[in-house]
Amino acid sequence: MRSKTSYFNPTLFKKNLARFWPLWGGASIIGALFPLAFLTILIRENALFGEPMSDPLGITAGYYQIVAWIIPTLSLLYAALCALAAWGWLYNPRSVGMYHSLPVTRKGIFVTDFLSGMAMMLLPYAVTGGLAILVSAIVGSLEPVGLAVTILAVAGQSFFFFASATAVVFVTGNPFAFAALYFIFHFIAAGAEWLVTRLMTMFYFGVERYYQGVIEFLSPTMYLTRMLDVDTTSRQIINAEGWEESVLESVTLANGWLIAVYALAGAVLLAAAWALYRRRRSESAGEVVAVGWMKPIFRYGVAFCAACTGGMALYNVFFAGYETTRTASPVPLALCMAAAGVIGYYIASMLLSKSLRVFRGSWKGVLATALASAALCAAVALDPLSVESWTPRPEEVGSVLLIVNGVNGRGVSTRLTDPALIQNILDVHQAVLAEREDLNKSWRGLGGEDVSVAYLDVTYYEGEIGSPHTSRMYNLPCSQERMERSQALQKLVALAANPAIQEANIFGHVYRENLETRLTGGYADRLYNPETKEMEQLELTLEQAKALEDAVRRDVAAGHFGRTLFLLDDLYNQAICTGGLELYYSVTDLDRPQAGPHSQTVSLSLSAYCTETLKALEDLGIVNGSRRLLTYAEQSALESEEEGVPFEGDYDPYSFPRSGSVVYPEDAYVYPGEEVDAALLR
Repeated sequence: MRSKTSYFNPTLFKKNLARFWPLWGGASIIGALFPLAFLTILIRENALFGEPMSDPLGITAGYYQIVAWIIPTLSLLYAALCALAAWGWLYNPRSVGMYHSLPVTRKGIFVTDFLSGMAMMLLPYAVTGGLAILVSAIVGSLEPVGLAVTILAVAGQSFFFFASATAVVFVTGNPFAFAALYFIFHFIAAGAEWLVTRLMTMFYFGVERYYQGVIEFLSPTMYLTRMLDVDTTSRQIINAEGWEESVLESVTLANGWLIAVYALAGAVLLAAAWALYRRRRSESAGEVVAVGWMKPIFRYGVAFCAACTGGMALYNVFFAGYETTRTASPVPLALCMAAAGVIGYYIASMLLSKSLRVFRGSWKGVLATALASAALCAAVALDPLSVESWTPRPEEVGSVLLIVNGVNGRGVSTRLTDPALIQNILDVHQAVLAEREDLNKSWRGLGGEDVSVAYLDVTYYEGEIGSPHTSRMYNLPCSQERMERSQALQKLVALAANPAIQEANIFGHVYRENLETRLTGGYADRLYNPETKEMEQLELTLEQAKALEDAVRRDVAAGHFGRTLFLLDDLYNQAICTGGLELYYSVTDLDRPQAGPHSQTVSLSLSAYCTETLKALEDLGIVNGSRRLLTYAEQSALESEEEGVPFEGDYDPYSFPRSGSVVYPEDAYVYPGEEVDAALLR
């Protein structure tokens, strides 16, 4: 009579759990601390306020936040430990022989050990979750739907990460290789994308490519942490005490379906792990890579990573300082990448053979690595996709974020949607690309030319801010002679001087369609008193603030603001004033009227070109014989004449904020940019 085949061995399962109880037991104890601490907080709040805290949706939102932002990383790390516990015997030849001598088929061993590892994965979550459910039930905050979603989400992520760890176990032959390859498996896609984007940044003028996450879905921990989120809707009510408070109406786990997709991917990885185990040789214990056909992949993968990272490092150490342009030269970088790739090839070969004697007969692999490294460098340098010269068509652009920092640290930063202004920005961008050879020079390439550097940063969005976008960033050398002959710099000067851009730059964050804005007052700062030889401040009345706001708008419309953005040295010091204005506003967001009004401040630095504002200051009596508004040149001259009687603060024409006209959410300060006077450029 044929004996019945069992695919699960209870004795082996119990032995595994018993052997590694410190792992899952310790994790369970640590996890249990959190719901118990939460219970302590609830008891304290109940004692303080005399009523139980019952907010089921709030508790559900807390569960979802843990699922979205903590469980992916926690499961990534804990799955590696559970996999080593369940499958660690595969890395010891004697243990392999003992396991395979048991009266259990390989299928039975695989199923039993996988279930053992999954039990170790889930037991701490079960203990922690069980206590959390108990605490929620005690305070009346148990929400069944949220609870079910949380359980499924935790189980799905646990299954995927343990299945991926199991697959890596059967690829490797020792625990150290497992740890390295496990994390490489989870982050190789993001790392490869980062390496290629850094190469593009080194070669392409103005292309400051950062990690975009194009293939981030192949790096599950990063992708889940970024994509999973908690969506809530709430409404405002008046509570029993007469106070307005926000009450949750619904809570959802955004993009929760991704967990199901990764769980299916885990099933595929588990099937692959079984296929590898069926063909795994017992003698592979101790090897770095236990699967024969994967050894070339490992060898050339290490060579690729070494070529990119090591090649860029060698180039920056030995060649970058001699370049005459801001971008890299292909030939020296290709040589560095080839050399680093060969080094990586030999390191991988030594790891695979567990010997230093890997040089004989390796010339074919070395040659292939060097040629592939140089070919990768050449492929990026040739720019077959025309990344460097790319500019979007006007109809492809929904909005633009424009940042211009002048040679003296002042700047413009604003968001624009007007098609005419977007076309002006595209014209400047194309002009900069047309003069690439001249504008892309490094300090060595400038040959000692006395220049200052301006900065242009353009981000094109397909729709509103936050939609898919592409950025270009340029550091542009500027001098009086360059600005006279460069069409690109002249167009940039005119762009920064555009009244519509300056209006958006100064007032765009205060006056918007979805804001209800009310001017409440203002402040005049650093007014010089000739009698006391000190700087004074003056608080503005509402009428004075309104008059000055109107004057500022007239200066903006006339193109008076921004006229020092590209002024150099003495011309700048003669034009810019040491004092400035602050205008105070009360702003209500019409999309969230229940939040009420909040304060914003627009801070304005003035120049001698702001004739309307200066005249208004005099007409209002703010600036007069006893309160003067000085330029930096006038202040410096007075300090010299007074023979050691200093003004408050040292003379420093670059002491103003360098961030341009950005309204920061914390203080809503605006620093208006300055433009060059065309007459001064002639």
